[in-house]
Amino acid sequence: MVILRKILPLLGAVLWLGMLPLRAQDEETPEQKQYREDFELYQKIAAIPAASKRAEGWLQFLQDRPKSQIVAKVQYDYLLVVQDWFKQSKWEIVVPQMERFLKLRPKAGEGYYFLGAALKEQKKLPEAMNALAKCYVLRCPASQKARQFLEVIYKGANKGSTAGLDALIEKARKEVGG
Repeated sequence: MVILRKILPLLGAVLWLGMLPLRAQDEETPEQKQYREDFELYQKIAAIPAASKRAEGWLQFLQDRPKSQIVAKVQYDYLLVVQDWFKQSKWEIVVPQMERFLKLRPKAGEGYYFLGAALKEQKKLPEAMNALAKCYVLRCPASQKARQFLEVIYKGANKGSTAGLDALIEKARKEVGG
């Protein structure tokens, strides 16, 4: 009996302390709640089988939740969908998708690369060069490739000369602030 009097309070304290982490889990911070909601929406969009509907979902996410903690992941997944269309030479899809995307994410250099390459395939060289110059000045993973591609197109359009290329790049820098 004496042992029970000593053990029961101790056992009660251990059980009470053990419940504290469970209570803390029930009380989400606003940031944790927002992250959970964003991630649940992300999973819902990722499960959409049709690429065009999935892309629409990503764009809507970027529009509705531009400050989300997972916006970089959403942007990456969106660009993967566009990359698939790009590989399939679906320029008529890539161009409007990139234009819409870049309105939401104007500092996403990779978007300008896809746009520039697709416009080049559509024989819209001035617009293609402008997009590639923007990609270059934004200093993204595709920047060097964009610069090389830009030089090839520019030389082709200007009889092998690069005179004026620096001015084009400077104009792009002013437009995007790179």
